[in-house]
Amino acid sequence: MVDAAYEHKLIAIVEDDPRLTEMFCDVFKFFGQWRLQVFSDGQVAKDQLPDLGADLVLLDIGLPSLDGGSLYKYLRGHSNTKNTPIIVITGSHDWELHRMGLRASILLRKPFNMQELVSIIHALLPEE
Repeated sequence: MVDAAYEHKLIAIVEDDPRLTEMFCDVFKFFGQWRLQVFSDGQVAKDQLPDLGADLVLLDIGLPSLDGGSLYKYLRGHSNTKNTPIIVITGSHDWELHRMGLRASILLRKPFNMQELVSIIHALLPEE
């Protein structure tokens, strides 16, 4: 039996670009001992994320079925995910984010440095 305190942290990746998703998975497996769950559709992520128990969400804004801005607001309002760290990844401009009503605390603009992302994740999910 594995002690829950020693289980690897779970990162939910919500991204519809398969090349970027593959890059995230490769880099995260190299730089961290995280478990990964990938969602390529905003509505599917909305349906499953609240019960998944993810320790962190990496969220793209441009998603099919349900945009990342709407998903972000939903997750912030849900009791199971309201305190889960969410890193928003976007190519959008500030005015577009403001129009969506998105006020993300952690925002990375595309293109971004992958090492910077890994450093942020390490800070948010320290090893126990």
